[in-house]
Amino acid sequence: MPITIYINDEGPPKRQIVELAFSECAMAGYEFGRTAEEVADALQRLNAMMAEWLTLRGIDLGYNQPTYGTGNPDELSGIPFETLNTVASFLALRVAPMMGAQISVETKGNLTRSLQLLEAHYSSIPTMPHDPQTPRGLGNKQGLYFGPYFHETAEDLNPPAVVP
Repeated sequence: MPITIYINDEGPPKRQIVELAFSECAMAGYEFGRTAEEVADALQRLNAMMAEWLTLRGIDLGYNQPTYGTGNPDELSGIPFETLNTVASFLALRVAPMMGAQISVETKGNLTRSLQLLEAHYSSIPTMPHDPQTPRGLGNKQGLYFGPYFHETAEDLNPPAVVP
């Protein structure tokens, strides 16, 4: 009988991110029982952090924001698996004061590097057209339409999405 492995493309569950954050604070779930209020508060901080990353930093990880309340911790997060450790570490940084815990110096040092890599990989780079008075250069031939200057618009670079 063959073994079938299903790979989930919707990311890890939100509960896994929260549990990793608590274990980063040296408060593993098998040692300390989690109350529903602690999980809900950590989930609320996770939602706020991901919204902040999207709006202020431009990092779009595809996180599934809840439409009402804090959401269900067992629903899929939508973030890529390779970003799980970074997201959980930053959540631990926000959850640690609530639990009266300290983050290790090594973890704080790794946070800066991991955020730089995350921003480099997932930030959206805005595109903009050339100024209409930007010369093309000497190597471009001039024709009827192509003069010595660029003639492009923002729609040329970012065409609107076509909905079928």
